[in-house]
Amino acid sequence: MFDFFSKNKKSSQSSQIKNNILTMEDINTKHIKSLYSFIEKRTGILLDTNKQIIQHKILSFCLENNISSFSILLDKLKNNKVLFEKFISIITINETYFFREKEQIIDALNSYKKIPKKELRILSLPSSSGDEVYTIVFLALYMNITNFHVVGVDIDEDVIQKAKSGIYQQRALHKIDREILVKYFDVKGDMYRIKKSVKNFTSFYQYNLFEDELFELGTFDIIFSRNMFIYFDDEKKIEAYKQLEKLKKSDDSQIYLGHADISSKLDQYIRSQK
Repeated sequence: MFDFFSKNKKSSQSSQIKNNILTMEDINTKHIKSLYSFIEKRTGILLDTNKQIIQHKILSFCLENNISSFSILLDKLKNNKVLFEKFISIITINETYFFREKEQIIDALNSYKKIPKKELRILSLPSSSGDEVYTIVFLALYMNITNFHVVGVDIDEDVIQKAKSGIYQQRALHKIDREILVKYFDVKGDMYRIKKSVKNFTSFYQYNLFEDELFELGTFDIIFSRNMFIYFDDEKKIEAYKQLEKLKKSDDSQIYLGHADISSKLDQYIRSQK
């Protein structure tokens, strides 16, 4: 009975989406570009107008929220923060995993290991579902660093809530040593929850890199921002880097990017600041 209902529902929804695609006046290139331009200006994310998968995601989003055109969607996104955050969730790709580029984290922590007097403040942006933030905690504790705090920031409220919960399925942790699992996770069935003793070293916030509210977080000794710049063009990369520079606690504070984030123009800008 339920299978039959589910099939009919999917069929009906597919039909509605198809009709929406055929009738939406904003499949017009002009309207798509206006929408994409707004998203880029607000978040820095550069969407490809030629990628149909993005258009289909947006069309499905419109259908679910009873929005009949891209132009109406644009108006709503400008005036409805909750809807805007939901929209960002469906167009961003939150791909991360524990111990990604751990060598870079270890090198960064080693630079500050000999400064135990003041609390070491570390920023992870975008933090996605918290894998990197908790990895930093694991490595810092392993290196006998105990006076530190890691702040995770992401534009997507959904992944921030997941990071705060600290609950992960077993398949997300298959590359982690059992010693770490036992020491830092509570296990229930195939679900693993980060222990409170680890969470005490962390905080998570939903912020947009390009909005000034971000600076309410204060400044940091170490800033990790990996696999975010790949969504930006060269000009936006430089603008984003300037935002990160404002978050540095001092001239000795370091910003760490992912290998794929650097472009020639950004590299020129960074070298010119040294």
